[in-house]
Amino acid sequence: MKSLITILALSFLCLTSSLFVSSHGLEPKDFYKDISKTVVVSHKGKADFKTIQAAIDSIPSGNKNWIKIYLKHGTYNEKIVIPKEKPMIVMQGNNASKVVIQYNDAGLSNSSGPFRVNAEYFVAIDITFKNTYCSKSTPIIPYKEIKVAPSIILTADKAWFYGCNFISVQDTVADLLGRHYFENCYIEGAIDFIWGGGQSIYQNCIIYVKAVASKAMLAGYITAQGRGSEKDTSGFVFNNCEIKGDGMAYLGRAYRSHSRVVFYGTNMSNVIVPQGWDAWYYKGHEYKFTYVEVNCIGEGANKKKRVRWEKHPSAKDIDFLIEPKSFIDKDGWMAFLPSSLASLYSPSSIF
Repeated sequence: MKSLITILALSFLCLTSSLFVSSHGLEPKDFYKDISKTVVVSHKGKADFKTIQAAIDSIPSGNKNWIKIYLKHGTYNEKIVIPKEKPMIVMQGNNASKVVIQYNDAGLSNSSGPFRVNAEYFVAIDITFKNTYCSKSTPIIPYKEIKVAPSIILTADKAWFYGCNFISVQDTVADLLGRHYFENCYIEGAIDFIWGGGQSIYQNCIIYVKAVASKAMLAGYITAQGRGSEKDTSGFVFNNCEIKGDGMAYLGRAYRSHSRVVFYGTNMSNVIVPQGWDAWYYKGHEYKFTYVEVNCIGEGANKKKRVRWEKHPSAKDIDFLIEPKSFIDKDGWMAFLPSSLASLYSPSSIF
């Protein structure tokens, strides 16, 4: 086990650098095509609104045109909901370390936290979503203090995130329902911190495992995916990602009977528990899971002690899962995103 000094050092490094990991300094001028209107939010200085929720409320119900909400630098302490009847929103900062949406709220998996998306066609660029519950400076989080504390809750189809940070401890990204695409994002947590019944691809993302302890160090879980049947199309796919941290974690545990998670071409540090996966409440039904590792590297990718029921799909099946067009974009919804985002989403250059 790592010494406390090492853990402290790694934690400090995380605190000082994690918020800068996926910030790309994208300027508002870079994304203007197909945007019918732009509103600006800032606590101070010239802006259309002082709160993000006020900007969302100003969008007409049944909106059929892309509207951009540009967030100036600042920390927005708000509990925000995007209603179902307000689709086609692009929410953009220009530096994720300086545009932070946060709230201290825990205990409810489907309503706690700073941000809930109930509308289709939502895009976020260069923003940090953070649940500040249990965000003490101590590097090792006491297990008894942990509660469900999502940083974002997704209940709608067709969401797209670029260069965003998601920070909490448990249930950080509540990827509950719908198809979603995360690119160049940073996700931090300890227990089930990417969870739900979503059908999502995480591309070029950094996964940071935080340390948790009771009387001794405890292993957490990166994913808890909730695919419920063979016909259920949901699953989490991690392509060309990196897993690191100052804690220990399983790659995932089964939230539902046919849980599906794929790690492809991912660099795994020694934070991964050798067994890799956990059946949770579905022991004896492991044959129903689809847990896959392909072309992964790093000390944590050593599969000598992995569970025997990890799957080994054909190359054709793997291609289907890691390719956005087949797994999350079969109906072509991504073509309806603002065309100025095309430079950030280029399937031909990804695979």
